[in-house]
Amino acid sequence: MSEFGKITTLRRPVTRIRPGRVLEPIAVLLGCALLVIGLRAGLAAASSAIQSGRSTTPAGQHSTLGPVPINPQIEQQWGIRVTLVQLLADNGLVELRYMVVDPAKAARLHADTTSLTNIPWIKVEGSDLSIRSRSVMYHFQHGVGQGVEGNTYSIIYGNAGSAVHVGSKVSIVMPDGLELQHVPVGG
Repeated sequence: MSEFGKITTLRRPVTRIRPGRVLEPIAVLLGCALLVIGLRAGLAAASSAIQSGRSTTPAGQHSTLGPVPINPQIEQQWGIRVTLVQLLADNGLVELRYMVVDPAKAARLHADTTSLTNIPWIKVEGSDLSIRSRSVMYHFQHGVGQGVEGNTYSIIYGNAGSAVHVGSKVSIVMPDGLELQHVPVGG
């Protein structure tokens, strides 16, 4: 018989799949999935805290600039207490945050969302600069329950011409002329 006529069989060596080769990629994928889920949960919690207006600083006190003063007349007439004035968006926006202390009196701030008649304005102390009500961009509530006592609201103003700076003091002027003076501006 010639060489061509011989049938030869090739045998492959039997290889076994080691458990480590299968389990390692699965473990890596599971670890990555858990990391992504954890990051998403953390970001969602942080976003929720920001949107609900929660802070580690008590109401009426800014963490680095001292307490926000209180004007009992504004609380009595308007049913609100200013809790924070801060700069946002690279100092292009000013946030005025307040808490409802009397829902019935605060209702006039929330009654007509298309009118600026009852919106306070900001006067920069020691200068002729101010941010008028027509600079309002947003007026919104943190949390749920419109006008409920203890709810927090924010009014966002445009800071045209950089009128307000971090560390400066401002007066919050209500439409009837009542003022809350010496409010520190945070950033």
